[in-house]
Amino acid sequence: MENEIEILNNKLLGQFISRFSVGDTWDLLIGDYWLSAHTIEFKEERKITEFLKENYNEFNFSVDKEDVSKSTIIAANLRKAITRIDLDEMKNLTIDFKNGSELKVLTDTDIVDWQWCINKSGKNPYKDFDIACFWKGETKIKE
Repeated sequence: MENEIEILNNKLLGQFISRFSVGDTWDLLIGDYWLSAHTIEFKEERKITEFLKENYNEFNFSVDKEDVSKSTIIAANLRKAITRIDLDEMKNLTIDFKNGSELKVLTDTDIVDWQWCINKSGKNPYKDFDIACFWKGETKIKE
């Protein structure tokens, strides 16, 4: 049986984000799979946020300002191949893009009952998952 990183590499490595959506979760279509997550981050967020505050007045009236910055960075990384995937002991997922950013999918969202999942349907992991992180430090693999 494949381990977690082998599954992630087989499904995502060399693929790219072709579309995304944001709402209560982040949903990224990567190849044939959806990566759904509650919390993502990029190192560049602060720089993008400061730029938008100073140069795009409507940003200052956004309800979820962090989503605007994150969406900008995801859009800048559309169609860039995924070159590396890492999974730490807390099951935080790191995805590197060719000539692009490092996406961190975090497992520290306290008020939810799942953190991230990968599946073909785009549904939450209680309905469908190939691999999912329900709690910090714990993943499940579909058998």
